[in-house]
Amino acid sequence: MTIGLVLSVVVAILAFFGLADSFFKRVPIAPWLGFVVSLLLIVGALIPNITIGSFSMNIGGFIVPVIGSVIFSVIAWRRGDFLKVIFAELVFSAIMVATRSPENGGMILATSLIVGFLGGIMAYVITRSRSGVLASVMMGIVSGDLIVNLIYVFGFGGYAFSMGTRGVFDALVIGCVFGCVMLEAVEGAK
Repeated sequence: MTIGLVLSVVVAILAFFGLADSFFKRVPIAPWLGFVVSLLLIVGALIPNITIGSFSMNIGGFIVPVIGSVIFSVIAWRRGDFLKVIFAELVFSAIMVATRSPENGGMILATSLIVGFLGGIMAYVITRSRSGVLASVMMGIVSGDLIVNLIYVFGFGGYAFSMGTRGVFDALVIGCVFGCVMLEAVEGAK
C-alpha cells in the first residue's frame, strides 16, 4: 500500500497547488474534484479495513474506486467512449485475474506492479482518453478483485472475501497514474 499512498499524495499535492489543473480540465472534471478524489483515496487507504464476518473491504481500495468508476464512466459515456472503457475494463480484469494468486487471496508487490503497469498501458492503448483510463482502471480493479475473490472462495474453498485489500490499492493507483502519464507523454510528443 506504500507505493499507492506515495503516488496518491503526489497527485493530491499537484492538484492542491494547481499544477495538475490542465490535466483535470481535460478529463473533464473540476480540479478541486481531482484533489478530492486523490484525498479520498489516501484517507480511505489509511482507514482500517471494514470487516463483517468473513467479508472484508478497504475504503480506498474498494469503495472509492466504485464511486470513481461511476463518475468517470458517466464522463466517458457523454464523450462516446463507454464501449472502449468497458473493453479496457475487461482487459484490466483479465490481467488481474491472470496474475493474482487466488490461493492466498493476496497480491504481492510484484503482482501489484504488473497489474498496475500492464493495466495502465492497456487502458491507455484502448481508450486514448483521460476519463477512459481512469474509468477503466477503477472499474477493472473492482471487477477483477471480485472475480479473484469468487474464484478463491468458491473454487479453492477459501474462507475470507476481501475487497480492495492486499495490494489492490497499489495496483489501482499505479494503473491510473501510469495510464495517464503515458497519455500525457504521447500527447506532449505530438
